[in-house]
Amino acid sequence: PLVPHWRFYCAANRHYVTADAQRSLQQAAARLRREHPGAMVAYMEASWPIGRRPMPPHLSHGDGRQIDLALFYVDRDGRPLARPPTVTGYGAYEPPRREADRSCVGAERRAKRNDGADPAPDRRWRLDETRTRDLIGILSADPGVRRIFIEPHLKRRLGFSMDPKVRFAGCRAARHDDHLHVDFF
Repeated sequence: PLVPHWRFYCAANRHYVTADAQRSLQQAAARLRREHPGAMVAYMEASWPIGRRPMPPHLSHGDGRQIDLALFYVDRDGRPLARPPTVTGYGAYEPPRREADRSCVGAERRAKRNDGADPAPDRRWRLDETRTRDLIGILSADPGVRRIFIEPHLKRRLGFSMDPKVRFAGCRAARHDDHLHVDFF
């Protein structure tokens, strides 16, 4: 139930994690699959085998303790999509419902390289809040997970406002409304 979203991540040696992180990820994916039969947790970039940080373009990654996981999506009719709607898994942003909920604006705006455009309102996909919420909850309950980065509007929307492990990466980092960044101890 834990699969690479894109084979390139493995071919480019950007998929390494520590043994403890791998165990936690496999357990989380198996639990999510029990709760949502057929669900596959898709991972994107993790670390190099050499264990050196940072791993560009990331501000961290590289030491085997960080991994990006795809969010879950549904089509316009609410049917689960098997995978994110982009080749890389990145860029399928779930924008805030209200512009006032956007975190990085004005002087705090993200660097252009970290801030992709919001998708069109008539896009063919939407965030699957149930599966995404359940995955975050499973990961947050794991004592081996240090923190999970997600945008503040999704943290509130998915019900994690009081969870200290679920955090905002800040405006210097890439948007985290298209993926989760999971950081292990």
